[in-house]
Amino acid sequence: MGRTITTIKVMRRKTIGIQVLFFLSISLLMLTCKKDELPPNPYANTTAVVENENPDLDDLPVGSFGWIHGKIFKPTCANVGCHDGTFEPEFRTIASAYNSLVNHPVVNNNPENSFSLRVIPGDTASSWLHERLTKEVENTQGQMPLDFDPDSDWPSNSAYFIEQIEQWILNGAPDMFGNPAPSGTANMPPMVYGLVAFPNNNTTTPYPREADESITSILVESSQIDIWILPFDDNALATGFESVSIKASTSLNDFSAAIDVPCSISGPVLALDFGNSPNNFHYKATLDLSAIPIGTTYYLRCYVDDGVQSQITEIPNASSNYFYYLLFSLKVSS
Repeated sequence: MGRTITTIKVMRRKTIGIQVLFFLSISLLMLTCKKDELPPNPYANTTAVVENENPDLDDLPVGSFGWIHGKIFKPTCANVGCHDGTFEPEFRTIASAYNSLVNHPVVNNNPENSFSLRVIPGDTASSWLHERLTKEVENTQGQMPLDFDPDSDWPSNSAYFIEQIEQWILNGAPDMFGNPAPSGTANMPPMVYGLVAFPNNNTTTPYPREADESITSILVESSQIDIWILPFDDNALATGFESVSIKASTSLNDFSAAIDVPCSISGPVLALDFGNSPNNFHYKATLDLSAIPIGTTYYLRCYVDDGVQSQITEIPNASSNYFYYLLFSLKVSS
C-alpha cells in the first residue's frame, strides 16, 4: 500500500512537472512572438462608407512602394493575427507599412544582434526585412512569410517579389510618390495617402473617375465640390497638423497662378485610401468650379505642415511620376 501511494505521488509530481514545462514553453513562445504593443485594429469590423474609386494594382508603377504594398505586404502579410496591427511591422495600409519599415528599429534580432533597422535605404544586406524574407533566422519563428491569405500569389511569384523589394531598397526605399527616404533617424515628412471628391455638403456619393483601363481624372460637376484628403505623419495625430491646404491648377507643372484653398477639419468621412483600405478622412477643402468650362482639367497638389519639417511638404511635386499627377486630378465633365 505504501509503495502504491508513493508511486501515485511520484506520478502526480511528474504530471505537474510536465504541465509546468508545457505552460512555460507556451509563455516563452508567446514572448518570442510578441513584438510591440499595438492598439487594436480600428477597422477590423467595419466596411467603408464610401466606395470611392482608386487605382487598380496593375495601374500602379511596378516596383513603387504602393505596388509593393498592394501586391506583397497587404495580401501576403497583413493576415489576421499577424501584420494586421497585431504585430509590427504593420501592413494594413501603405502609410503604416512604410513608416514601420523604413529606418525603423528592429525589435527581435538574430543571435549576434547584427541588424539595427528593418529597412536601411540603399542597403539590402543590412536590412532586417530582407534577411527575414530570404533566410531561416535562428531565434525567430522562421523565414517570412509564415502564412499568407488564399488570394496571395506569393508561392508562385516569391522570387520576383523579393527581387522588387531588393530593388526598391537599393533605390533608396522611396515612398509611394518616389520621394527619397529621410536619412538615418531624421523625422519622416508627412504624406497624403487618399483623396476623394463629393458634391458640396454630400458625403455619400463620391465622384467617379473617368472610365479607362488606367488611372484617370475624377469627373466632377461645374459647381461647388468638396475635396477630402488623408494626410499621414508618423508623429502627428490624424487631426494634429499645423496646416493642410490644396492648390488647383489647369497647368500640369505651373502652379504660380493656382487656386489656393485651405482645408478645414470636418467629418470624418470613412472612405478608401489609395491602397483600398478604409480610413478616416478629416480634412476638407471646397472648390468653386461653377464658372469653369466643361472639359477643363485641374491638377491638385496638397501642402501639409507637420510642424517639424523645415518646409511644407508638397504632394505630388515636380519630381513625382506622371501617374500621380493624374491620381490627383479633376476633370469638369458636366
